[in-house]
Amino acid sequence: MPRLKVFAADFNKPSLVDLLYIGMNLERGTWRFYTAVLARYAGSSFTRSVDLLARAEEGHARLLYTFWAAEQEDPLSFEEVYEAMPGDIVEGGQEVDAMVERLAHLSEDPCLDIIEMALGIEFSAYDLYRSMAHRFVGTPMEKSFLAIAQAEKEHMRIASEALQYCEEI
Repeated sequence: MPRLKVFAADFNKPSLVDLLYIGMNLERGTWRFYTAVLARYAGSSFTRSVDLLARAEEGHARLLYTFWAAEQEDPLSFEEVYEAMPGDIVEGGQEVDAMVERLAHLSEDPCLDIIEMALGIEFSAYDLYRSMAHRFVGTPMEKSFLAIAQAEKEHMRIASEALQYCEEI
């Protein structure tokens, strides 16, 4: 079992503001992971798909920010909040540094390994946002979380289609 770190053990009843902030941090962490993949494998056939995923993660963080900022008295800009976030955890709950370290130990043709990692991350993100929508059923947040969950399904499709760039063994 992977070591999961999303919520602190004493964080039993997070507020909506806290959940939105955590969501932004997860999006940033996933963006950081995809950015590390792009830097390490620049020019590889599969990186176009990874680039699409990275840009989408920032887009999701921006959407979450709109709700988070609406709950703040005098919010900082998105850029200030996003840049200050550690982004230390990917949407699947694993630590970014550990995920990036795994990149150094992939096979000679890392395409399949990376796409499988992306699929795992995106499936976990889909499940997370679907669960959040259920938690906020009947509120404006329900539709937003469902929209993000649907987008995560699209990310799974993008990652699945990237499998075509992986050489068969």
